[in-house]
Amino acid sequence: MLRPQSTRPAPPARQFESAKTRGPIAARDRHVFDALLVATLDPAVRAIAPADPVTITLEGLPLPHVPDYQLETDSGTVVIDVCHPARIIVGRGRFEAAAAAFAAQGVAYERREPPQVHGTPLLMNARSVWGCRRVPVLAADQVRVLEVLRRLDPAPLAEVARAVREGDGVAVILALACRDLVELDLAAAPLGPETPVRRRRPLRRAGRLRPSEGGN
Repeated sequence: MLRPQSTRPAPPARQFESAKTRGPIAARDRHVFDALLVATLDPAVRAIAPADPVTITLEGLPLPHVPDYQLETDSGTVVIDVCHPARIIVGRGRFEAAAAAFAAQGVAYERREPPQVHGTPLLMNARSVWGCRRVPVLAADQVRVLEVLRRLDPAPLAEVARAVREGDGVAVILALACRDLVELDLAAAPLGPETPVRRRRPLRRAGRLRPSEGGN
């Protein structure tokens, strides 16, 4: 016996915002949210924005396609779709059509797998850092931390944390990373006292998101 299909609407997409986002980004699932989380803490990423929709052609029919987001990086701007391996198999034709549509516009497009929990510390480190995003930081502590990094760049996390005089020093450094004021190496090893901390590097490439993209 067939069960009646649920008429309940799909849950709303989770909104992601950070110091790098140009307005809220709709994260349709946990995979996209994790990818955005890693991107916002990636030193090579300068800005994140909602991606413009593109018209693709599947089996001769025009269809709208909305990628997950757009990144501005040190090497250029790229539109991203985050695809779990199972979704890549099911939707391969759609993603290939999206790649062709963006290529016709001269826009870089990538289909990426979501960050993994196993095999690399990156995602777990990023989640730990993001958990400190709302930790209060005194202006004086921020100045002291940045002064330490002006003289010692990079410096171990435990050493930089000693410059903080109010609150948990490590949590303050992680909060500064969420504010895009310092950089952390989150890919090499689990977060620890020797994790390298750097002052945020200046933009190495003059570039910007396309005028139509800003999320506002």
